[in-house]
Amino acid sequence: ALFGSRGPRQKFNPADSNGSSTGSLLEQQNNDMIQDLEGKVQQLKEISTDIGSKVSESNTLLGSMSTEFDKAKGVLSGTMAKLNVMVQTGGGRHMCLLICVVLFFFLLMWGLYGRAKRGATVTLAPEIET
Repeated sequence: ALFGSRGPRQKFNPADSNGSSTGSLLEQQNNDMIQDLEGKVQQLKEISTDIGSKVSESNTLLGSMSTEFDKAKGVLSGTMAKLNVMVQTGGGRHMCLLICVVLFFFLLMWGLYGRAKRGATVTLAPEIET
């Protein structure tokens, strides 16, 4: 024996009165463990089903994102091609005009923001006369 002898072993006899109660106790414990395992298997099944549905949703989302990115790539490629044509055909004057327009709108928005900010701090709540 691996751990040494521990005396004579008694064989399990279900006909024995003490053995029958032990046997029914063991059977009940086995049944409880089986029910516990069935519950855990059911939980694992539900989790794996949920994971599968999430994977399907993610794949659908990735597919639609890929399509949208391809569309955006096409639009940006077209824009870059038009900008290259503009630069190559003497678009220096057009570029200067574009920079001036952008600068004008920037200054306009900056002025409106400053005016709105000053106006918000100057306005006070009306005083109530008594």
